Amino acid sequence: MIRFRLYYNKDTETEWLNKMAADGWALTGFFAGFYRFEACEKGEYTYQVDLGAQLFSVSSEYRDLMEELGVEIVTLWGYWIILRKRTADGPFELYTDVESQIEHYTKILRMFKVACVLEIICMLIEVAGGISGNPVGWAAAILLAAFVLVCVNAVGKTKGVIAGLEAKKTGIEQENSVRTISVLLPTGLLINACLLAVRDSISPVIHMVLQIFAIILMVAGLVLTVKQRE
Repeated sequence: MIRFRLYYNKDTETEWLNKMAADGWALTGFFAGFYRFEACEKGEYTYQVDLGAQLFSVSSEYRDLMEELGVEIVTLWGYWIILRKRTADGPFELYTDVESQIEHYTKILRMFKVACVLEIICMLIEVAGGISGNPVGWAAAILLAAFVLVCVNAVGKTKGVIAGLEAKKTGIEQENSVRTISVLLPTGLLINACLLAVRDSISPVIHMVLQIFAIILMVAGLVLTVKQRE
């Protein structure tokens, strides 16, 4: 079985993978948002998602450590490492103390910040292409703009997790100043990007209806985002 998902939050992804395992589906592979599953006994595996130091690879020391812990490296994607352990072999937690959790999420925060900068640079390049008369450039620029917003959301949520861990460490509750962008805004941008890419392949009426729908989503997303910041 294959399922398509796009996750920027590793905790949400971990929760979903464990729910799939609880329903009798074990992850066996991943590629560009496509998760491949095979049938297994319900609850046979417990999954965790880790962040590595190298793209699409891990050190031999990391592999040896996971092997000693009875943990299987299921797949690698970018810096993301998806791991699993047989539930019968005991609890599976990668970072049990607050200090290591803060360090882990700080690494994730840095990764999202770098990704955000790279996406903005690529978006500006595509905007230049659109200005020069390439319609594909505008479609790619809008698509990248949606990814930038999603990445900005991931930065905000990760900062919130770190703030919560810092409060747990110090015992001092901090005011939650983390704000996120409504998911409606990048969704509207994604629809607009797709419409630009296929505008010659669909009827003008359908194009207009979808364009209006995308604009409504973006306006609603903008309003919800602004309200959240007030």
